Amino acid sequence: MTLDAMDWVWTRAKSRGNARLVLLAVADATTGPEATARMGTAEFMRRLAASRSTTRAAVDTALASGELIEDEPAQGSRATKYKIPGAVGYVRTARATGPESGPTAQTNPGPESGPLPATGPDLGPLTGPKSGPPVDTPQFPYRAESRPLWGPESGPHHPPIEGLSEGGSERGRDAVAVIPEFARSLVDQITAAGVLVAWNLAPAEWFLVDALAKRSGLDMLAAAAVQAAARNRKGVSHARYFLRAWQSLPPAPAPGTVPAAAPASNVIPLDRAQPRGRVAQSADHLAAALAAMEAQQ
Repeated sequence: MTLDAMDWVWTRAKSRGNARLVLLAVADATTGPEATARMGTAEFMRRLAASRSTTRAAVDTALASGELIEDEPAQGSRATKYKIPGAVGYVRTARATGPESGPTAQTNPGPESGPLPATGPDLGPLTGPKSGPPVDTPQFPYRAESRPLWGPESGPHHPPIEGLSEGGSERGRDAVAVIPEFARSLVDQITAAGVLVAWNLAPAEWFLVDALAKRSGLDMLAAAAVQAAARNRKGVSHARYFLRAWQSLPPAPAPGTVPAAAPASNVIPLDRAQPRGRVAQSADHLAAALAAMEAQQ
């Protein structure tokens, strides 16, 4: 149900910015078709990586939109129970990514003949038992860890972001950096600037990057990442370091916005505009008087 609720947020929700992140946080914590989850302010702050005031404002915005409601108020140590009404009973549409099982086996005519393998070399007559694991032969040694070479072991999966699959183990996704298609330009700009970091982010972190890119733009994220890496004297080794800096960025300016003018360079400094002091004026008068006396002599 978690994947279904998150898919509804990505494809159906109208909320944007931090309010959308609040919906994603609740969807990620749901466990049943009711699309409900108990979450407190501290949990929201951890998932959004934002301050308390920013987090509360985001939750209020999500509640005001009607896409998030309070199913049960907080009582004692129990946190508030939130519900995403639009995701109740929602089931995402699976994409066809291949057959759910191996190829269909052919059957020889006759009552006693069994199925023959659809592909592969002729293995010769069967000499092993009728059931149990295959017989270990010199030509084809049996290995328990072997798997069929055709199709996945389970049904198709629906990736919420193109290029990022929800299937497979978390350990396998962490070991290999799978960069979604929407983030290719961002990663290329940062890498071209000489900032070499690991990009094996978790799916929830890629969801956050996608939301921030839609709010501030890929160019702004890339520039902020390069600046953050330059300020860190110890060096940056993982792209997760940039998430907090990206969440503090403003939204991208509207098209046609005129940049503010730089201050003029021909302004007279304040110390030059100050009048001369009395000591300097007295020195000038004394010099003028001495000059006049020399002229009379």
